[in-house]
Amino acid sequence: MKRLTLKNIIDITFFVVMVAFSVLVYSTYNRAQQVRQNRLVVNRTSNINNMLEKVLSSSIDIETGTRGFTITGDENYLEVYNKGQVNLKEWIDSLKSLNETDTVQLMQLDTLQRLIDSKEKISALTIKTRKELGMEKAVEIVKTGRGKEIMDSIRASIVNYQNNAVKLLSANLDETEENVKARNRNFTLFAIITFIIILFAYVKIRQNAKHLLLDQIIQENLMDELTMQNQQLNDFANMTSHNLRSPAANITSLVAAIEENSTIDDYKMIFSMLKKVAANLNESLNQLMEVLHIRKNKSIDRETLAFQDIFTKTIETLQGEILNSKAEITSDFSKAENILYSRIYLDSIFHNLVSNALKYRSPDRIATIHVHTEFKNNHIYLSVSDNGLGIDLAKNSHKLFGMNQVFHKHPEAKGIGLFMTKTQIESMKGKISVSSEVNSGTTFTVMFGN
Repeated sequence: MKRLTLKNIIDITFFVVMVAFSVLVYSTYNRAQQVRQNRLVVNRTSNINNMLEKVLSSSIDIETGTRGFTITGDENYLEVYNKGQVNLKEWIDSLKSLNETDTVQLMQLDTLQRLIDSKEKISALTIKTRKELGMEKAVEIVKTGRGKEIMDSIRASIVNYQNNAVKLLSANLDETEENVKARNRNFTLFAIITFIIILFAYVKIRQNAKHLLLDQIIQENLMDELTMQNQQLNDFANMTSHNLRSPAANITSLVAAIEENSTIDDYKMIFSMLKKVAANLNESLNQLMEVLHIRKNKSIDRETLAFQDIFTKTIETLQGEILNSKAEITSDFSKAENILYSRIYLDSIFHNLVSNALKYRSPDRIATIHVHTEFKNNHIYLSVSDNGLGIDLAKNSHKLFGMNQVFHKHPEAKGIGLFMTKTQIESMKGKISVSSEVNSGTTFTVMFGN
């Protein structure tokens, strides 16, 4: 076999690297396009849910106007009724335009449209009867319960529509996570192939010409860069699956809080909370999607953040669980109000520590959680204290922040939250510590790096 010359080695190495790089670029481009499509689906789902809330609100306006006019005869209630009709048509038309290519969604809209038409007919009949025959005859129509039955069907149809939209959103998030994992695999494969080729070329070039040796520092930087990128992608996948689980659960909890005898004020309060959770979910999705655009040698972005703003967002996101548990949560950020930090990491730290305090609350007492900051020894400290189940540190301190480590039986315990929190804090040159007593409570303290 003819011995390879230095020129042959360089040509072969360059050719193989270019082929591997071309395959990687093509694969990454396809994955990025899929992620872009999923992002559009997320935005579309958010718009649909917002419009469904508007449809329900307009239906309630029609109901309110009809009942108000029936009882009082006040023409001002007819303005509410007429405005509800106009708005309802506008939102239904908008929903149809958003779903004009989706047969299943159009069928659901047709069902909702028929219910709304029935509601408008019985409301119009009630108003006409009130005008022509008086309140007693109109009240008789109301007492048949047909209007309430139709209104309940409208609510159920909207809830079903929203649940289907959430399922579609979850499926697309799962697909996005799989795309990220595939991108990780591609990067790993490319790193292995590149390493093998470079190693082979290094040995051959060293044998033929010492002055063409690869610089050791360049090799180390390349491997560090690849390792950092893989770590960032893994971090993104973990945060996506972990941080979005809680908002989805809170949406379910808030919807479940609606009962047949709930008042309009109850509905307004629940939907107000749902809007906040949905807004925070959308913001989290946008922030997580931005992580996909991390480029080589790009450090984690820092910005000036107000602890109160991050805390408020966390409470809004966990509103469903807080409502169910009746937990009492207080805060005091007067001693250290702001910090220069990564927004997505600080969001995640607050979310994990507060949600853990709620998750592992004691069944024997109302959960009380206190979050506060202070400045000492030239560092900012964040503490999250609770009166929950506590942790046996004598048995578990060595594995407290380990991957997949859980210390209490709970259906949602995954053993990843504290591991991810510690990783994020240490990547920003900080530290996290814990003090706890079984059945007395736990305090997590974060010392932020400078």
